[in-house]
Amino acid sequence: MTTRAEAVTRQRLAVLVWLIVALGLAGCVGLPEQGPIVTQDADVEQDTQQALDIDARPPVEGASRLQVVTGFLDAMTAWPIQTSVAKEYLTADAADVWTPENETIVYSDAQPPQQASTEVTVELTGADLIDDVGSWRGALPRRDQKLRFPMAIEDGEFRIDGPPDALVVPANWFQQRFQQVSLYYFTPSAETLVPEPVFLPQGDQLATSLVTALLNGPPDGLRDVVGSFMPEDVSIGLSVPVSESGVAEINMVGEAPRPSAAEAELMVAQMAWTLRQAPDITAFRMRIDGEDIRVPGGATLHSVQAGARFDPKGAGTSTALYGLHRGRVVTGDPVGLAPVAGAFGTGRYQLRSVGVSPDGTQAIGITGDGTTALRSTIAAEEGSDENEQRGVETVLSGVDLARPTWDLAGGVWLLDRRLDGAALWRLWDGRAKEIQIPGVTGHNVSEILASRDGTRLIAVVRRPGGGDAILSVRIVLGAGGAAQRALQTTTVYPGIAGRRIVSIAWSSRTRIAGLTPARPGSLFEVDIIPADGAEVGVDTLSTIVSGRVLGLAGPVDENYPTYAVLAEGLVDVRTRGTVSLNLPVTQLGYAG
Repeated sequence: MTTRAEAVTRQRLAVLVWLIVALGLAGCVGLPEQGPIVTQDADVEQDTQQALDIDARPPVEGASRLQVVTGFLDAMTAWPIQTSVAKEYLTADAADVWTPENETIVYSDAQPPQQASTEVTVELTGADLIDDVGSWRGALPRRDQKLRFPMAIEDGEFRIDGPPDALVVPANWFQQRFQQVSLYYFTPSAETLVPEPVFLPQGDQLATSLVTALLNGPPDGLRDVVGSFMPEDVSIGLSVPVSESGVAEINMVGEAPRPSAAEAELMVAQMAWTLRQAPDITAFRMRIDGEDIRVPGGATLHSVQAGARFDPKGAGTSTALYGLHRGRVVTGDPVGLAPVAGAFGTGRYQLRSVGVSPDGTQAIGITGDGTTALRSTIAAEEGSDENEQRGVETVLSGVDLARPTWDLAGGVWLLDRRLDGAALWRLWDGRAKEIQIPGVTGHNVSEILASRDGTRLIAVVRRPGGGDAILSVRIVLGAGGAAQRALQTTTVYPGIAGRRIVSIAWSSRTRIAGLTPARPGSLFEVDIIPADGAEVGVDTLSTIVSGRVLGLAGPVDENYPTYAVLAEGLVDVRTRGTVSLNLPVTQLGYAG
């Protein structure tokens, strides 16, 4: 049987295989010219997305220290995988313990190797870090951008005696060969799936990469935030075969208990949402040691559309637009906006902003002076007395409350923009709890935005000296949905000096749209960026919108438009198509 350690090692090696396979040779920028040999059939027209075959060169006899380091860096980028050649540049002891699967360093440029006594150094520029799962971890600390290669003499030749435990690759080939996809895990309540962006290779082996990465489980730093129902003590080897009819066969081997029917349903949901990103897969089977995984009802063949009730945006949640017209809450499609039912639809409260629950039944409105958050039902719940649904209650008093933002756990985040810095509250189960968030609490914060799954909070923070940054905070939820603490804060958009961000919205499950005045009052820029802050390997979108843009309407689901909102119309930021509104608005957006 496979031990836990063996299973983890095999899974990590499988990820490394496909990382290296997809990367190919980028040619180490700024390094000496010696490197792998590129082989190509001149009679075959090359697709721009097709990886070239690259054979890594082994060390030559009598190579200098600098040539050995250069050859080692070049050999790491060989494609298809050729780690054995890279190890030839190492001492025997170093080769035995070298673990490049630990992380990946992606760099934009590198200085030529420099020799200092028995050590060779290589200074990287613009280097970023990706962990063993494929998650973006941001810029490599400045002190770590100088790679050090201790050298030794073995059998009369210079060899590296302590290489970094990382795969070190150039950014241009990473950009060409990798794509950002999502691995799907669960919230602690196991009611909602959470997409976690990772980088995996494009092409025919995407299915294998997705399955292998999902079986690795969440990154260590997120295990309090999300969970997985995939078995831990299993591996799949190096391949997930896909039939011509689009059926993927996932054969797991290892020591793992048999899942219950309920656990099997959760496993299938995770796998379905993850695999549907591979365009050639329509269904899949999962087996552990040859035994089929069966969901309630006994099915063993599972559609990639399975798991709809765990949808990260919420199953059956409202897709209508909600906004404010003359201080009252309105809803509908762009040409059919009308006041909601209940007190918020009367105009009595003259709200300045509103946040609507994902199911469209409740709203939190902020009064015109910004000091009070009110809750009211805006649609009668099934089986209830409609008259009892229309009361209004005060849920929080503050100084300058920003627009509320909801999650699927029933939580509502509220930002109080106090003179001495921001305070953040989460309303849940009838109670308001202040949450301390490093880098956000006590700072100059203009707006916040919660992810539907509740595990991520986005904040716009004014930096000293001007310019707004966008921060992402991971939130630890209890099994019931209460927020326990903020786990980590990451800058996903560092901002530009002097430029403000006046609105943010979800453009998809893993992308954020930000609105910046280019010429205040008449010209605005909309940028769509990754929620994890990745700067290489992702496509970003920037659109200029003319007119007085009030804010953004983000759908959380890429199947619906992301709009720039003007008082009397909408602009689709992707297609630039326009839609007129039947009512002028001061705010408009989707639920959440």
